[in-house]
Amino acid sequence: MSIDRILLAAAVMITAAVVAGAVAKRVNLGSTVAMLVVGIALGPHSPWPLLTGHVEDLQAFGEIGVILLLFLVGLDTQPRRLSTMRRLAFGLGSAQYLLTTAAIVGLLMAIAGLHWQAALIVALGLAMTSDAVAIQSLEDHAETASPLGRAVTAVVIYQGFAAIPVLAMIPVLAAPGQDPTPPLYKVLEVGAAIGAVYFAARHALPNILAFAARRYGVETFNLIVIAAIFAAAWVMDTVGLSSALGAFMVGMLLSTSIFADQIRASVSPLKGQLLAVFFIAIGMSIDLREVVALGGALLHYLSALVLLKVAVAIALALAFRLGVRTSILAGLLLAPFDEMAYLIFTSAYTGGLLPDRVYALGLLMISFSFVISPVLINLGYTLSARFTREPTADMPLEAISGSTRGHVIVVGYSYVGRVVCMILARAGIPYVAFDVSLERLADARKWKHNVHYGDVTNPAMMGALAIANARAVIVTTRDYSAVKRVTGNLRAFYPRVKVMTAVPYLFQRDELRRMGAKYVVALTPEGTLSLGKLVLVELGSRQDEIEAIIDSFRAGDYAPMRNAGDDTRKSGAETARGHASRAGDRSPTSSSDAGRDDAPEAGTRERT
Repeated sequence: MSIDRILLAAAVMITAAVVAGAVAKRVNLGSTVAMLVVGIALGPHSPWPLLTGHVEDLQAFGEIGVILLLFLVGLDTQPRRLSTMRRLAFGLGSAQYLLTTAAIVGLLMAIAGLHWQAALIVALGLAMTSDAVAIQSLEDHAETASPLGRAVTAVVIYQGFAAIPVLAMIPVLAAPGQDPTPPLYKVLEVGAAIGAVYFAARHALPNILAFAARRYGVETFNLIVIAAIFAAAWVMDTVGLSSALGAFMVGMLLSTSIFADQIRASVSPLKGQLLAVFFIAIGMSIDLREVVALGGALLHYLSALVLLKVAVAIALALAFRLGVRTSILAGLLLAPFDEMAYLIFTSAYTGGLLPDRVYALGLLMISFSFVISPVLINLGYTLSARFTREPTADMPLEAISGSTRGHVIVVGYSYVGRVVCMILARAGIPYVAFDVSLERLADARKWKHNVHYGDVTNPAMMGALAIANARAVIVTTRDYSAVKRVTGNLRAFYPRVKVMTAVPYLFQRDELRRMGAKYVVALTPEGTLSLGKLVLVELGSRQDEIEAIIDSFRAGDYAPMRNAGDDTRKSGAETARGHASRAGDRSPTSSSDAGRDDAPEAGTRERT
């Protein structure tokens, strides 16, 4: 494909995805359906195809989005929570997969007349659940950390492990009589891969991230995170495990670190874009003419298999006492067929286990399930909201550690930020603070303040923190350029969030107010008036006279002080430039110094 075709395809695909996503959101169909429709409309099987090749390449590229999706799921699944999921993973997960497989085998042998080997292979593939559809739907409905989200995630995790013996079984079924016992070296290879990923993510990676954050800034930090995800996925893939499993492990092991919020902000935008490519590529592989040609057979088999998966999952969820609403939604979320089935079917077809028609029908059912499953899931959520009344334990929990719902967010943990945290703590107001200085984070642990690593000047970080749910944002950094970035981004993307900050000079306060910030304090005039008041008191002036003089200087928004000269604006601008220059010298690769306090005397005061 030539570069001009690639550029045209990219422009049209992105534009169509934006429009389709907006329409789907308006009619409450979900983003997955929108991307699939875009793929069908633009793919090689469309009457007006834009892309006539490279569909497999696009699917492979889009699967990176699935890997990042599972990484974020791991980032929200802390180890202690995973230990509590043992019952769901090895109980519900194994029961769901084995019973669904057995039911599908029986159905295919009875109705389709397949040989038991072919029926078993098809069943092992179709019993798996698409983590891309299931987890994305949970994210869309803010239920990744709810009881429903934990149950579905546990099943997906189990199936990630189960995919290995399934793929290993295909050559054995294709060549009967071979020893089914896997070679010892293969077991050792898998164990070594899991151990290597665990050791690197648990011990080496946090230290590397701390060094990068301290020496090179947020950009290098983000690149290291992405490299670690891809490396873990590659290690798992080379030994035959699910690549998404490696990403999940890295996310889970990083979930308890102080970097978790910044990591989430770094990965989330990239994940969304690549997932869109993945679903568009899936849509491009769907040939509607084949759908029409198969007609009744596709409709009957697809309906029967989806209903069977839903029924088994609901029955098991009820047996595990997950509640009616959770059980119904779990059944719908576990219904879509998995992308892994493509690989299973292809391997079985190459080995001569699947007839041509069964292979074609199987691939088409997998693709078509991506279209109908999101619709069924959204319908299930709509109906459950209207007709079920269950305890609030089944309602969504906060998916982000250190939730910002109802919290005050403090940007920067310098001297001012620390005092603000003390004030909020004594007032009993929940808060969470962010800074990019690891030294300040170490100080926060000593003071037992709730401070995390993160660059809140980044709009992606604001989105990852669900900052729209915050009670207020208090910007305490002395870097005026960072204050402007935070204020500008908040006014542009979250105009309803209350923003409060303090700046040294009146011209800075005026500029922020023109940007839409209402709660801005200029420290220099108030500090100067406090000094003047002290002078008058010590010189014996009467209290009423002192108050009248001070009030006269506040009149007209500090008009007498503004008229004192233009040196304030000049010195303030020079000071701001000096701070920015020193910040740039200290961290040449960092684009943001939000939360840093570059004044040496401030550090001295804090230590004393």
